[in-house]
Amino acid sequence: MCGDCAYYCEHCEHSLCEDCGYRCRMCDDRLCSDCQEYCEQCDERYCPYCYERHACANTQDPCYRDPYEGRPVREPFTFGLEIEVDGNHDTDMLRNHRLIAGWCPDGSLHHDGSLEYQSEPMTMSQLTEIRRLVERIATDTDNTLSGGHMHISRTGRQTPARWYWALEALDETQCEALNMRHMTDTRWCELIHGDYCGKDTAINDTHRHAIEFRTFGPWHHDTAGRLDAAVHYMHAMWRFFQKFPVPKLKTRDIQAMSRVAATQAINDTNATTAGRERI
Repeated sequence: MCGDCAYYCEHCEHSLCEDCGYRCRMCDDRLCSDCQEYCEQCDERYCPYCYERHACANTQDPCYRDPYEGRPVREPFTFGLEIEVDGNHDTDMLRNHRLIAGWCPDGSLHHDGSLEYQSEPMTMSQLTEIRRLVERIATDTDNTLSGGHMHISRTGRQTPARWYWALEALDETQCEALNMRHMTDTRWCELIHGDYCGKDTAINDTHRHAIEFRTFGPWHHDTAGRLDAAVHYMHAMWRFFQKFPVPKLKTRDIQAMSRVAATQAINDTNATTAGRERI
């Protein structure tokens, strides 16, 4: 075969016959046997660049640890975060952190390098550690498509209807300070009474061990300052609900407590942040 008719590996320029070589599953580059990478998980071949970025290489299924293991408590409150990062970022920092349980691509994120991370279930004692990690997350996009869903431990007294009335009581200023978006950007988190199922609701009640709050916006460097307030608010309301069997709470009492808990969490966080900045 003459040089004009020959095929070449697009990475090392080694000549190939028409029936030789491989094609990258993602970019369709022609590859020689030395330049192709084979994934046993999906049974596909990739160029080195795409191999590092295809779904299998960017997926680790979480194996969650019980933060209370070995020290049982009567009412174990835990919270967990889904941290969606839309764009290139320091993946090693997140993947190697002890509070990150898994990661995977997410269909709602479209920029190169995007990933969703799932945290371990955490106690209040780990809030500072996860906030410090979030403070270090920086990307090259505005993350408008990202979310930061929070999962709260489920009990018989943590009902989606109770949480609906708690969120419904908050005003727009409080929601912004708590990084909640159900009043301003409802595409993925509309707050509707009685609708607690799926990927476009503020409260998703379909998980076995947790209630998912999809109202939270993305967690990264620019929103890390709201994380303490958000978790303290959720913790305060969780404790409040635990005190009262269903259906022993009136709507007006839930809403009053929600406003107080939000104000307290926001004020305490602002005071703590101001104190850290003075040090």
